[in-house]
Amino acid sequence: MRNLNVTREQIQTLMRLQKIETESARIEKKLTGVTSQTSVQGARLKELDAELEEALEALDGEKKRYAAIEEEIAELNTRVAKSQEYLRVVTNNKDYQVLRREVDDNTKRVGELEEVLIAMLDDLEERKKKIAELTEVHTGEAEKVKSIEQEIYNDTAEERKALESMAVEREEVVKVIPPALFAHYEKLLKTTGRLAVVAVSGGVCYGCFMNIPPQQAIEVQQQGGLHHCPRCHRILVSEPTA
Repeated sequence: MRNLNVTREQIQTLMRLQKIETESARIEKKLTGVTSQTSVQGARLKELDAELEEALEALDGEKKRYAAIEEEIAELNTRVAKSQEYLRVVTNNKDYQVLRREVDDNTKRVGELEEVLIAMLDDLEERKKKIAELTEVHTGEAEKVKSIEQEIYNDTAEERKALESMAVEREEVVKVIPPALFAHYEKLLKTTGRLAVVAVSGGVCYGCFMNIPPQQAIEVQQQGGLHHCPRCHRILVSEPTA
């Protein structure tokens, strides 16, 4: 981009835009640092979420197993009842022995399953107790996180308001910058860590802190045209940008 295509006023506008970018970045960094206070509490809450979900799924699985065993017991009892009815009328000894064995086997199986249910009842109660405890801890942890987030929200009200204000100001500034110059600025912004416009002081670029040619330093001081640092390629201006 040729120097003559950029006016002194446009350079000053770029300086203003860079000031907005730098201050916005500073505030965003501060907000990021402040909100990280919830990371420990948030991580613990996620662990509790997973633990509680796992416990609930396990409890649901045991309840389904309990219900299935109850259903099997009911079916076996029905078979026993029918077999006992047949025993009253059967006349063949062989058939009687078969039915008698079936009644005994099913009755024995019912007894075994009922013992399993009794043991499961204790297990289910323990699982429910654990879930109740986890729920209580989870609720407390969630309240802590919510409290911290609310405190952060209140404490950063001014910063968030300032960011909103700067966003509006940035839009207004961008409107008066030629599209080609703004595109060039945006490209530099992305490749230089959000610092596209820097000051020259004592012949030193305050972007990379390297010396620039003396003649270029003089031209920058005159604020005429667009000048770039020959090393870091940032736009050079004659006064601090932050």
